[in-house]
Amino acid sequence: MATALKIDGDKLELIAADFAATEKQIDVACKRAISKLARHLKTVALRETSKVTGIKQAVLKKRLFVSFGGGRNTSRLWFGLYGVPLREMNPNQNRTGVQAGKIERKHGFIQQRGGKTEVYRRVTLEKGTDNRLPIAIQTAKIDQAIKHVIEADILKAFERKFYIFFEREMKWESSK
Repeated sequence: MATALKIDGDKLELIAADFAATEKQIDVACKRAISKLARHLKTVALRETSKVTGIKQAVLKKRLFVSFGGGRNTSRLWFGLYGVPLREMNPNQNRTGVQAGKIERKHGFIQQRGGKTEVYRRVTLEKGTDNRLPIAIQTAKIDQAIKHVIEADILKAFERKFYIFFEREMKWESSK
């Protein structure tokens, strides 16, 4: 899922006209505003996704990346949508299964296989397979939560915050 967010050039010109800025000052201020906005949106995404899923921000932080460049005044916010393995969430074995943060897997178990400790659970046997006792690594699904956060929080914060950051940067550039 790719979403491109565009900035209204007319609003930028109005803000720049208030400060009587040169083209170079506008470019520098825009670049810094985009950089600050991208870092801010990453923080918002981490906080809101953590609230929705119940997964700690430290675990989710590995799945969000901000990159700059790739074009004039652009940045990218990349989200990893694959499920988070429960082993990353400090799982504990209890009588009914495994508890990892707020996520509970009934009949799950913690096992070390191949030098790695994972959370497993038995799965239903598919017809025509030779495996008598199939097990699967347990993960917490985050894809729907991240899509919801992007639509509900990121898009709203983008529109509201960019012009605030740009105005601050224009004020800084014009005061030099």
